[in-house]
Amino acid sequence: MVPPDDVAAPTAPAGSGSRTRWTVEQEPSPVEADERVRRIVRFGVFEADFESRELYRSGVRVRLQDQPFQILMALLDRPGAMVTRATLRQRLWPVGTFVDFEHGLNAAVKRLRTALGDTADNPRFVETLHRRGYRFIAPVETTGRAATPLASPLVDTPGMTLSASADPEKIRIAVLPFVNLSQDPDQEYFSDGLTEEMTAQLGRVRPDRLGVIARTSAARFKRSGRSIEEIGRELRVAYVVEGSVRQSGGRVRITAQLVDVSDQTHLWSDTYDGTLADCLAFQAEVAGRIARALAVELLPTTVKRIATCCTENAEAYQAYLKGRYHWNTLSVEGSERALAYYNTAIELDPGFARAHAALARAQVRLVEYRDQPIRQMLEAARDSATRSLRLDPTLSWGHLALASVKERLDWDWEGAESHYRQALSLGPNCESAHFLYGRFLAAMNRPVEARALLARACDIDPLCLVVTSTEAWVHYISRSYDDAIRAARHVLDMDPGFESAHRLLGAASLEVGRFADAVDHFRRAAALKARHPVTLTWLAHGLASAGHTAEAEALLGELTASSPPRYVSPYRLALVHIGLGDVDAAFEALGAAYDERAVGIVNLAVEPRFDLLRGDARFSRLLRGLGLES
Repeated sequence: MVPPDDVAAPTAPAGSGSRTRWTVEQEPSPVEADERVRRIVRFGVFEADFESRELYRSGVRVRLQDQPFQILMALLDRPGAMVTRATLRQRLWPVGTFVDFEHGLNAAVKRLRTALGDTADNPRFVETLHRRGYRFIAPVETTGRAATPLASPLVDTPGMTLSASADPEKIRIAVLPFVNLSQDPDQEYFSDGLTEEMTAQLGRVRPDRLGVIARTSAARFKRSGRSIEEIGRELRVAYVVEGSVRQSGGRVRITAQLVDVSDQTHLWSDTYDGTLADCLAFQAEVAGRIARALAVELLPTTVKRIATCCTENAEAYQAYLKGRYHWNTLSVEGSERALAYYNTAIELDPGFARAHAALARAQVRLVEYRDQPIRQMLEAARDSATRSLRLDPTLSWGHLALASVKERLDWDWEGAESHYRQALSLGPNCESAHFLYGRFLAAMNRPVEARALLARACDIDPLCLVVTSTEAWVHYISRSYDDAIRAARHVLDMDPGFESAHRLLGAASLEVGRFADAVDHFRRAAALKARHPVTLTWLAHGLASAGHTAEAEALLGELTASSPPRYVSPYRLALVHIGLGDVDAAFEALGAAYDERAVGIVNLAVEPRFDLLRGDARFSRLLRGLGLES
């Protein structure tokens, strides 16, 4: 294989398999050098901004993908002169990139002409010189001007910008589930894990230029039989990465290819044959090659970030992937198995920072899933997150876990927000960073910022039930009940059996006076969760609020009965007492919830169901103790 133009001499470590590993030099690419000088080129009613790579028609931005814009830049560099096809090939696809060049170039020129309203038969701007190249034939004027912001963000905080919708200028891409060719269902964890790792690697490549769809949404198309065009339309992406994996013993064969959704052109493909240990480096290389195939320039800091290997211990990596596989089942049992595999990975490689961070996230999740006293598990999560960040301060998941500990256990709101911001800055394509920070801000009574973050999370992971349910929750505690109902119904359209969406739809319906609908959804949630204490407390509150007092009291008796013994959060019991109008019992339960740091009490300042208590001095004392009185 011939190395790309921006890499130094290859090195092939012993035992690396048949693949050559390239060392990236810290030199600016030709594209980066071009962008150091701000150039504005005008022709006709159009204006091309070379630095921001934007095309305007009469002052209105025209959507143009990066490859067509690269062609336009090359033509405008030499107006009236021929730019050969070979020159364009070198500019768009560096040596070593495998692509159907003829088809790819023709498609890119076609997109450019479409954006300019131009035609090959009667050109006004781009003339075809048969089999040789292209020429820009219109008069041009080159000027310079100061940069103009694209839009006013809703919120501007250090290291990030929150907006209500996705940046339309980003190249959107999805990594589809890699196909397991091993004929062994027990190897499914490896193909799924590789898909997730590839998604994460690609998400680190110029997040200002690439919008990567999260794993959860892409995973819904696993074995779906849907066409690339259908998948692209549903996920609203321009490109997809697809591939396959075969693992046998210590050997791995991975194929990956980049596909243009618009015409199913294969822009790039490659195959890796080698050892499991060296496939870790292959993932980082694939991410870089995909970026180059899309003509997205890689800055030196980006190259360093994506080239970082998580562990050199193949067994530890496999244990980590098995943990990720079970984590993604979104269940108590799956989270417990994930925790066990992460511990195994750490035993095999105590310096495996990402395993420590993943362990911390699993410990935090189990606190929420089990709905049990939280101190011991969250203290363990603090230790795991701290170790992960000591090993690698750039891990978004480590900061997310530590933020959750500071929010749920310490009630350190400033500390929690600091770590949420760091997680978002380090993982701008991480849907978890967006929706968890958004949920936190909603609890802090900052609804505008919270909604902006959830809108972005839904854009990154549009088909994720958890993300859209969190959006419904944020709307609910922000008292935007119609929006909460819309989001919850959207979840149920995707999965009618998603229990938390029924609860949220019931709660929002209750607030707008649709008592029958509310009770119906609470009953469905209780049936789906096998009479779990969480669903029963929501049902009891809903029944009491709707006037079904006797049934609500019977449920309260069931929840507080000593047999069979089970934990019921005092915070949730307080909701039942509020529904029944027993204010003193509600405050007694809230006092117990305060003492044990019960899950949910961080929402006390904004939860609509506690409105009955807000005029009571005891409620003000609780908020003051939480640091939420303001």
